[in-house]
Amino acid sequence: MLRTITRLALLLLLTVARSAYAADEVPILIRNLPGYSLDQANAALISAITNHNYTFVRQQAADARLVPQVLEGRKVRIVYFCNFAKMERALNIDVRAAQMLPCRFTLVEAENGSVSLIAINPAWLSEGLNNPLLHPDCLELKRDYLSIMDEVSL
Repeated sequence: MLRTITRLALLLLLTVARSAYAADEVPILIRNLPGYSLDQANAALISAITNHNYTFVRQQAADARLVPQVLEGRKVRIVYFCNFAKMERALNIDVRAAQMLPCRFTLVEAENGSVSLIAINPAWLSEGLNNPLLHPDCLELKRDYLSIMDEVSL
């Protein structure tokens, strides 16, 4: 009986601790970019990435290599970037962090011409990894994402 009560108390403690560090993160970070064309938003995004000490890696259409190049969608671009020091630190903490590396933003142009900048929230992803040592790095990465998004949307 004592063993059962101890297990329940530990389970309750872990649940409370998990919810305290998780802070109910939203899964998607999004900014609308009024007045930008897709090409202008792309150029502003690459500039903001380098301004925040990240390295631009590459960009591609969302359906690249899935369809012939002439049929690729031109209204959705994925932009990959990385800060190699932060990447190394995250991978040393938990190799499962590779799921969110390299960092990426998606630019989407709607039919009406409006452009949105979208990213998966790394702090939300880290909740699923359930590693409290990795979560502070993911919160820092989220802050960087939001700073980059804010710079692009100005």
